[in-house]
Order: sequence, then structure tokens, then C-alpha cells
Amino acid sequence: QEIFNRVLKETARIRGLEFKQEVPLNRIAREDLHPLFEKELERVYSDNDFRGIEGALELLGAIPEGLRVDRMLLAMIGEQVAGLYDPASKEMKVVGDLSLGVGLVQIILEHELTHALTDQHFDLQSLPIEDIHNDDRALAALALVEGDATLSMLEYGKDLGIQSIISTFVISLFMDQASFNSAPPFFQGWLIFPYIGGETFLLDAMKKYRVEDHRLVPKKGFHGFDWELVDYFYRNPPVSTEQILHPEKIGSRDDPPKEIDEDFLQPILENGWECTWENTLGEFLTRTLFEQTLRLTEARRAAEGWGGDRYFLLAKNGRKVLVWFTIWDTLEDKEEFADSCDKMRKRGAFPGNVMIHRGEDQPVALVIISRDLNSKEMEELIESL
Repeated sequence: QEIFNRVLKETARIRGLEFKQEVPLNRIAREDLHPLFEKELERVYSDNDFRGIEGALELLGAIPEGLRVDRMLLAMIGEQVAGLYDPASKEMKVVGDLSLGVGLVQIILEHELTHALTDQHFDLQSLPIEDIHNDDRALAALALVEGDATLSMLEYGKDLGIQSIISTFVISLFMDQASFNSAPPFFQGWLIFPYIGGETFLLDAMKKYRVEDHRLVPKKGFHGFDWELVDYFYRNPPVSTEQILHPEKIGSRDDPPKEIDEDFLQPILENGWECTWENTLGEFLTRTLFEQTLRLTEARRAAEGWGGDRYFLLAKNGRKVLVWFTIWDTLEDKEEFADSCDKMRKRGAFPGNVMIHRGEDQPVALVIISRDLNSKEMEELIESL
């Protein structure tokens, strides 16, 4: 308890915030960790949700056919997990009989206590981290939360003399390395982004902005961790991974994501098709999808200029089709995206038949993928829209 209290006080000092209330410290047996995470997954996702996710990501070529995403996520809870903060119970759980005197255990403890501290000030559950129907928005919010805790953890590690170790192996501190390495590259990028992408976002933002009169003001140069800026982002959170990847977007806030709803699908839905899952990839996950097949620079260029997207998994009489509607900032951005999709198609990245429809004089592109529909049927779908 003495070491716990010391880390608690140091976390408050680093972040410049005071704990408003006590954070209970509870020990949890390692064998109880897996059921705890399983229960948490079941709270957020239903079995139908997971089957929808799998069906959509299979058609996008992001995961192999037959992969059970829920089992993959549970497998990543490994021996390295030392503790976690539970925002529902507001308590810190430490696994087994781990000694809090060990440096790396303290590092993880500090990271999780940063979550506890910011939860008391900004209410983490008010952020869209669990928006399961908009992965882009959820990932952006999670990048803020994990980026904050990672920076705080690095600052704490500096005092222990192990900052460089943390920077290199940050992901292994929170999940099983073997399971992570065996996951599809799409999920590897997805899982590591909140930590590394969130940290990079905050550092880049600290070079460009400061807070004055409750608003962002441009500045030049990095002058150390600016926790006031981080606190500002909790009150005015990023709404897309585009803003995480390009902090100037959150600085101007004049280019919010364009919303897409089911209305444009009405002709298809009236023809007996049912939407069984829908979601938004956003710039980062679109880029990550392309990186599986294209060069890194080409994948990034294809995803930049993202203005909004929505994919819909449709089913009818046992047949499935994925409709992915995208909006771009410019016609040139749209063409780069469509060209990259076509290159992916030619390289067999998407399973089944693929049709790419470029909006004539509009910065929009429509991608339709199906194992069950032939080209003629897919053309008829496009014509009905």
C-alpha cells in the first residue's frame, strides 16, 4: 500500500491534477483475469455484433475467413498483464501477488492510475470509446486516453531510468506478445494505434498549440509536456483518427467528418436486403487496410483527404454483400482512393467480386464486395442507388 500511495502521488504530480477521491486497490487472481475480460467484452458486444464485424472485415480482406475476433482479443490477455483500472467500479485491480516494488509493475500501475485520475476529472465513460458502430470515432477517443497515459508513464519511467525500454516495448506491457504477433496486421495496427498514435498526436499537438482563454492558439516549438493542452482535449475530444493523424485538423475544427446514414440504401433495403452490420473505418483504418497490400507511402496517400465513410454489410437469403460508401475532400483524393482500391482488387486483396464506382463530378466513391453476387447483380445494385 505504501508503494501504491507513492505511485499515486507521483501520478498526480506528473499530470498536474489531484485525485478527488480514493482509488481502491484490489488484488485479483490471475486465473480470474480471463473471465473478467470475457465479461467485459460481453457487456460491450453481443455475439451478433462479433459475427457482423467478422463478416464485414472478411469481405474487406482485413481478416482471414473463419477468424473469431472475440477469441483473438481474449487470447491477447497474457502473463504480462499486471494490473488495470476499471472505470465502472472505479478501482485499481492488481494481478496475483505481484510486487509493486518491481519497476515495470510500477510503470503499468502509473499508466492505469493516470486513467483513474483523468476519469475523476473528465469522466472517461462520457467519451465515445465504446461506440461500437463507429470504430473511427472510438479509436480517436481511445488514442487521446492511451496517449495521455503513455506520456505520463514515460515521464514516470524517466525517473526510474527505464524510459527507453518502455518506449520500445510499450505494447508488450499490456498484451500477450505471441498472440499480438499472430494477429492479422490489420488488428495489430488497430490495437497499437491508441498507444503509439495517441502519444505521437499529443507530442505533435504540443509543438503546434497551446491553450489560451479556453481555446487553442498556434505556437512553434516543443517546450516539454503541456498537460493543460491534454486536459483541453478531454473537454474538446478528437472526433476522428484524421484529427489524430493530422493535429492541425483538430486545431482548425473546420473539417468535421461527414455523416452517412442508411437512407441512400433505401432502394436496396426495399428489395429485401437487410443491413446486419454497419461501421466507419476512418482514415487510419482505411490506411491500415491498404498497408496490407500496398506500399506504406501509397497506402497513406490513398487514405489522406478522407472526409467520411460508412460500410454496410447486407444479407438476403443467405447471400451477403458489403457496400462501402466514401466521401473525400477533393476529386483528386477520390481518384487516389479508387485507384488504390482497384490495385488492391487486381492483387486479390478482396475476396470475391469487387466493383468500384467513382462519383462522376462528386468527391465520392462506392466499393461493393461480394462472394455471392456476380458482376451483373452487383451492377444492378449500383444502378439502383
